[in-house]
Amino acid sequence: MCDTSAFRRLPLLLLLVFPCVAILTGCNRGPKMVTVSGKVFYKDGTVPKGGVCVVNFSPTQASTAEIRKGASGPIGHDGSFSLSTRAPNDGVYVGEYAVVFSVTPGPMDGRQLILPKYNSPMMTPYKENIQEPRNDLRYEIEPMPGVSGVPVAEAAK
Repeated sequence: MCDTSAFRRLPLLLLLVFPCVAILTGCNRGPKMVTVSGKVFYKDGTVPKGGVCVVNFSPTQASTAEIRKGASGPIGHDGSFSLSTRAPNDGVYVGEYAVVFSVTPGPMDGRQLILPKYNSPMMTPYKENIQEPRNDLRYEIEPMPGVSGVPVAEAAK
């Protein structure tokens, strides 16, 4: 004779085992993201200074990113940056990006302290095809004439 109690417990056993297997093997967590960091300097080797200093990765028209979402990160006192898309330092979605910069006197003052070509996705000389983690990116930008070496308060006048 067959023991039917074992068959009755099978669905319960599957409900307990399946989540454990899914956790151990991993789940598809969406499109691939990779970490990206580097440094930004003026061509003379100094670090951009301002009330707001940010690097932005904007998806290009040709980007193959599954999710076309930009990423950004503040430029630190040593010129370093690390990009964030959804959470701090989570990086970018794999794809092609135009790299643009914003260096302004302050959050309420949108005047750029760098040449316009560096804050326009169409004019920027920097494009990146990000397929794997990168921590070696280096960008050289140029300040507006008369801004390099000038304290932010004076440059804002």
